[in-house]
Amino acid sequence: MTYWVNSSRRLVASTTLALSILTASSSVANRSKAQSLYYRTIPIGERAIGLGGAFTGVASDPSATYYNPAGIMQGGRFQLLGSFISLVFIRRTIENAFDSPDANADFTDKGTTTIPRFIGTVIKFGRKRFGDHQFALAYSTLEVDRNSFGVGLSQIEPEASLDLRLNNNYNSRWYGVSFAAQATKKTSLGLTAFVAQQRGNYSEDIGLASGGMLGENGVRVGGDSVTSNTSLSVNVWDIVVRLGALYRINPRWKLGFMFQTPGFPVSRKGDVFRRFTTAVSGGDSTYFLFDRGDFSTRAPIPWELRTGFEFQANALTMLSVDAAVTGPVRDRNVFDRPGDLQGLNLSLGTYFANSTERRWTPNVAIGAEHLFGKVVVAGGLFTNVSAAPNVPATATEYAPDQVNMWGAAFSIGLDTKGYRLTVGANGYFGRGDSLAATLDRETAVVSYVRTKSTIAAVVVYLAGAISVATKGAKDVQGKIKKKKKKKGDDASEPDEATTDNGSESEDGSGSQTESENGSGSGSQTEPEDGSGSETESESEDGSRPETESESEKPPADAN
Repeated sequence: MTYWVNSSRRLVASTTLALSILTASSSVANRSKAQSLYYRTIPIGERAIGLGGAFTGVASDPSATYYNPAGIMQGGRFQLLGSFISLVFIRRTIENAFDSPDANADFTDKGTTTIPRFIGTVIKFGRKRFGDHQFALAYSTLEVDRNSFGVGLSQIEPEASLDLRLNNNYNSRWYGVSFAAQATKKTSLGLTAFVAQQRGNYSEDIGLASGGMLGENGVRVGGDSVTSNTSLSVNVWDIVVRLGALYRINPRWKLGFMFQTPGFPVSRKGDVFRRFTTAVSGGDSTYFLFDRGDFSTRAPIPWELRTGFEFQANALTMLSVDAAVTGPVRDRNVFDRPGDLQGLNLSLGTYFANSTERRWTPNVAIGAEHLFGKVVVAGGLFTNVSAAPNVPATATEYAPDQVNMWGAAFSIGLDTKGYRLTVGANGYFGRGDSLAATLDRETAVVSYVRTKSTIAAVVVYLAGAISVATKGAKDVQGKIKKKKKKKGDDASEPDEATTDNGSESEDGSGSQTESENGSGSGSQTEPEDGSGSETESESEDGSRPETESESEKPPADAN
């Protein structure tokens, strides 16, 4: 993502002042981070995306490893799910982002990206209990957050020249193993142990020259110049455990819970590179270099609690609702500033947010799904509240923007026996607060004031699922009924043999009886319940179904 400054006004000639303007003009591109600001930015799963993320109480496919691990007990004995997402449009705008005596401009960013999102598989095992296998194992990998942006700015004028290149990339990918068990007929329990990786790379390259003579070839001779180069990297690994419970209240209602523990640090390393040079006309030049790896870093993952329910309105329509809250993170440094930089009053990076502080974050989602034959149509509404602290009215240091978002989702899927293919989209919009930089020409000091920021995006996705059915409760009950019927047929075979031998009725007519109970009546007998139907029952269409025992008997000989 690239921010461009729209300004045609000239630069001031003073090196100090121009460097301050440069600092101001880019610091409002406040997207740099080493940990997540949003917890519902990336839609995950297949059904869950169409429902707007209201899936904790549904949890009926392999994405349950994330939403509610207890849900992997649902569905077939073997399941496989994959989703692929394309962020086809995103636009960010910061109003009056740059304000100085020489320039005033909004910052606008447009970008696209394509990202594989989720792959998960489930297999059930163990003895049959409550009509299905008692245990389930699953594996899943998913990307829970991604953010990237870049700033490009170049201006060349006779009085001064400046250039800026700023890039920041952040992503978080989780790898998990899940286990679940059917605790009772109506209750399943599960957990997922995720290995969570957070990676961030930040770089800035700033160059400024003023005074002297600017030749036609673009080379400036004489004058003053300043260059600043920074490169930071963060690679953090945590263990995150998600615990889930799913309770079937009745055939219509289902209730789900999920609790995520705070991340347990496994490895937290970072690298810092900082170079700063100055050259003053008629004076001395300076050069500073700091390059060090294996820094200890902080990028905490907070706890989270989700609850949701599913309501089956009828055989074709389902409704779901989710509510979630994510815990706060206290204010600490991502990097503890090295002493070498403190002595020179140099920051880690001009635009790097070095605070881990995050606030309480509530979110809600509601979804609905309807089946039209084999076509499934779903829709949902959701919120995505920023975890960034409140943006101050004025500040002397960078702080991340706080933009709360809300959105809608829609999907269409083809559901055949064991296979499901879904296409859909969701869009979201947000408006909140950011920091705009202002410059005082006389003091050459940059300060920040609160302004407004907006974001809008459209996401499209394609997802597919495979489910191999297991022998569920209905199949087991069907087998039991079949066995009972077969036993009843076997018990009646001796009487049927007497009938087949051509026994005569009591009236001596010599006709063969049709009843299977061995009675001597020449007419068809009624069953004991007095229903008046024939002993050998007929189907609704008048045809006579052939039982398993009858299909094995030879036809009776007529006398």
